Amino acid sequence: MKPIIFDSEPVIYTTGAFLKPMKVTDSEGKEIWVWHVSEFNEDSFKDGETYNPKGFANSKEELLDEDD
Repeated sequence: MKPIIFDSEPVIYTTGAFLKPMKVTDSEGKEIWVWHVSEFNEDSFKDGETYNPKGFANSKEELLDEDD
């Protein structure tokens, strides 16, 4: 498995979040660059309700878990 490469610049801002570039390998083995949220600045919403997601987790399930 190839490593994921996070880059610290440039940082761009979208409503409520800061984005940074990240190099990943797609499902076909091709390396591509995508934006990832590096920091939340305002409330997020899920199903119409305020939802402040975790910034990182050990699994997708834990990332979406609303219990702390």
